[in-house]
Amino acid sequence: RFPNLKVFDKNKNLVNLKYDRILCDVPCTGDGTLRKNYAIWKKWNQGQALGIHKLQRRILLRGMDMLAEGGRIVYSTCSLNPIENEASILSALKNRPEFRLLPTSGYLPELKREPGLTSWKVMHSSGTWYDKFDDVEEKHRKSVSPTMFPDEAAEHNLQYCMRVYPHQQNTGGFFICIIERKESEKASPLVPEVEEAEENVEEKTEETNLHKNTNTLVDKMKWKTYHGYREDPFIFLKRDAECFKNLTEFYDISDSFPYDTMFVRSVETKQRNLSVSCARIRDIIEQNERKIKVINCGLRLFSYCKENFSSCCYRLLQEGAHFTAGFMGKKLFEVSVADMVKVLAAESCPKESMEAALYEKIKDVPQGIIVFHLKAAGTVPDIFACVYNTENNVKTYITEDEKNHFRLILGLEPLLTKRELKKQKAIEHHREKRQATAERVAAEQEEIARKKLEPEVKPDPDDSDSHQQNNESDKDVESEEIKSEMVDEVQN
Repeated sequence: RFPNLKVFDKNKNLVNLKYDRILCDVPCTGDGTLRKNYAIWKKWNQGQALGIHKLQRRILLRGMDMLAEGGRIVYSTCSLNPIENEASILSALKNRPEFRLLPTSGYLPELKREPGLTSWKVMHSSGTWYDKFDDVEEKHRKSVSPTMFPDEAAEHNLQYCMRVYPHQQNTGGFFICIIERKESEKASPLVPEVEEAEENVEEKTEETNLHKNTNTLVDKMKWKTYHGYREDPFIFLKRDAECFKNLTEFYDISDSFPYDTMFVRSVETKQRNLSVSCARIRDIIEQNERKIKVINCGLRLFSYCKENFSSCCYRLLQEGAHFTAGFMGKKLFEVSVADMVKVLAAESCPKESMEAALYEKIKDVPQGIIVFHLKAAGTVPDIFACVYNTENNVKTYITEDEKNHFRLILGLEPLLTKRELKKQKAIEHHREKRQATAERVAAEQEEIARKKLEPEVKPDPDDSDSHQQNNESDKDVESEEIKSEMVDEVQN
């Protein structure tokens, strides 16, 4: 079960955190995905829905107990079986009278849908159909429970639910409904409810407890300490932290900046990233760090940089520029559309090419990150761009995708990114290679064709005999000369 997270209320008392919106996309048999999931054709049987109905109700009841007054739950499955859908909703509403279904007809008007079912039968895995729980045989009551039948269905507006059938618009099958917690009602009392027969008393007691308020049950649970891989801790900083001293002065950050919600993920002296959250997130993390494993949260604002990059050891990040700009002073500059286009056009832009008013403001600014702000006008929203300022030039210190995003907003053509240039170069190289291969193959074929067209020259047999005789006579002369030389040497 999802744990009860503790937070401080207005009186500084620790209370359970309540949520305004909850999505219950519960496990299901998935029979609505038969068109794409062929394995279901072999594995599906009616007993699957009967077994998963209990789990679905537990998840929905837990979500309802965590919902704040006026909050809403969206319950959804990719199944069309009413045991997994309307039956789960109906049993939960009967157990929690302070909740109600809301109409879904006003959402997505072009989506073809059908209203929820208000009557259905329940089939046991043996193939036996039942209209009501009283008709269920004793041997089948272990798997078929009273919560699966449409008793009192007319009182809970099940037609407000949404059913999407595959044949209506070439989709999968889905079930969706919206449940709201009434604002004026108090928490529901512990409503006893008859459950299916169990083999022993302990199992029956456990199932009965599922209908009670799950907040009480979850609070009594003994949570095990997580012994696996642990994420880096969230360490929230104080206003007088060492990392804020140089940073506040360089970027001229006002005193209204939320320093108390800034955090780091390392206990080292030089933290790599400085991020910001909100007071509620800070309280949730600090009060529940042993209950839940938080992987990531907040917004990164500053990142540690080398000394030669700037006189400040932290540079402002583009992802947090829009937030930090509201607290910046002398490092925030209002620019015109023409100046914003210039810095987005090339890798580097001379300061002298800027408009005179802007040039006078930035010419003596020390090296480091500054922010250019283009005010919203017409269809163009506010644009905050991190710019790296050097002695003579300025250039955007943002990713290629972010630069092209701003260019598209201003009606400019996007620039080719390094990734696209590399791909284009590879395509050109491949084209040249194919062309060279084609030319080589054509030359080889041309040479073969030329040889086929040339007449074949047959050697003259008489010429070959005379040539052989001449070679033999030459060999005889050479042997006679060698013999004479050997005779002369012997006589001497």
